[in-house]
Amino acid sequence: MDLRRLIRNISSQWISLGAQLLISILMTPFMVLRLGDDGYGIVALISGLVGYSGILYFGLGAAVVKFVAEHHAREDYDELNVTCSTIFGVYLGFGALCFALALALLYPLPFVFHIPATHAADARIMLLMMGVGLLVQFPGSVYGGVLMGLERFDVMNKYNFVLLILRSAAVFTVLLARPTVVLVGAVTMASLVAEQALAYVYARRTLPGLHLSLARFERARLKRLFTFSAQSFLFTLSEKLINYTDEFVISQAYGPGAVTRYVIPLRLVDYARDALDKATLVLMPGVSATAARGDLAALQSIWRFGNKAIMCLVAPVALVFLLWGGHVLTLWLDVAHGRMGTPILFWLALAFIAQVAGRGIARPIFEGLGELTTPARITVAEGAANLVLSLVLVRAWGVEGVAFATFLPATVMGLVVMPWFVCKRLQTSYLKHLGNTFVRTLPPLVPCVGVLVAAERHGFHLHLVTLAATCLTVLFVYLFFAWWITFGSNDRRVILARLGRG
Repeated sequence: MDLRRLIRNISSQWISLGAQLLISILMTPFMVLRLGDDGYGIVALISGLVGYSGILYFGLGAAVVKFVAEHHAREDYDELNVTCSTIFGVYLGFGALCFALALALLYPLPFVFHIPATHAADARIMLLMMGVGLLVQFPGSVYGGVLMGLERFDVMNKYNFVLLILRSAAVFTVLLARPTVVLVGAVTMASLVAEQALAYVYARRTLPGLHLSLARFERARLKRLFTFSAQSFLFTLSEKLINYTDEFVISQAYGPGAVTRYVIPLRLVDYARDALDKATLVLMPGVSATAARGDLAALQSIWRFGNKAIMCLVAPVALVFLLWGGHVLTLWLDVAHGRMGTPILFWLALAFIAQVAGRGIARPIFEGLGELTTPARITVAEGAANLVLSLVLVRAWGVEGVAFATFLPATVMGLVVMPWFVCKRLQTSYLKHLGNTFVRTLPPLVPCVGVLVAAERHGFHLHLVTLAATCLTVLFVYLFFAWWITFGSNDRRVILARLGRG
């Protein structure tokens, strides 16, 4: 695996995500202020409905990446075009289905989710615009998948970065002029369409031989594609159950205003999760090639090293959420949201650690192996348990109970069930995995706790600039100590050698 290319792709992913995080930090309080809790909750709710449309990808997005990588490596561009054209045809149908579902949900939407009558018309219009956006996004996403299969994540991130800036500026402008859910929906729809247009342009430019056409659609090829994608679909389904049902459960119980109280801390965790997801997504093409060679030792190395690396990024972020979560939320929004959001962020941060430990490296490995059946079932069980617990606890414990319902199954599946299965498949020790992933990554947290305690005594948590500087200091302190404690001398030599410095 080309470490320089890997670093280039991951760094471009994180730069883009960093910009998104910064803009969100600035925009979220502004949006809540201009739209109100109900208006912002409606935007989050409909965004969640749009997120659920990802179920209809049926895992074929992973199939695009996998087969493009394989066909490109063999320079078999006819097969590449036929495969992608077949998926394009399927996605065109799924996009039309999403649009039809949006139309069907227009009338009952306010009644199902207890949307106030004053916001009902706006919510319906936004949902309709999101249906149009999905109609374009589904078939257009094939071109984005081609870029990922070619390992050109940097290209994708360049145009997505530009779109992010333009979309944020447009949302700010329209909310300043006229704060309505409809205008936010219009900007979002335009952004979805523009993203697919740019994906088409850059995919054709990167791979001139790419020619997708419905005339190349092959029904017989669907069986092979769905055999792989059906397993990936189960993963996607469970992740939707975990990440997108909470808003619906809360809205059913308490209305869209309560959704805002939950979504704010969830956004913080989501940004950290997205950073890790983007990093592991970059691994898939290389892991697919490694799995195709049957190189078990290389897969063991990816599992061992990858878990340490990913936990070194998760641990300091989770520590800040656990110890300073209330300070972050208070400075970001206000004292009331900070007070309400702190216990929610606590449970979501713990769930985040467990989910990353269980699925972060496991998914790209098993997608590369084409063996997703059992790990997908494990993840589905987590999603189902999360949903059932949320429905039970939301009435008894309120919004915090929904957060706990995310934490509990994530801990069982992420720390025990999933890693045990991965270790068994890769013929490596589960106990060594625990030591490698947790025991060796915990000691560098000790000086980080000291940094946070000292900073709080000096009032650094009271101002946004000093709080942000403290968080960055925690990250750098952790990585410094992790370099010498978590990673052994052999790990350090390999990293430096692949970077061309050893």
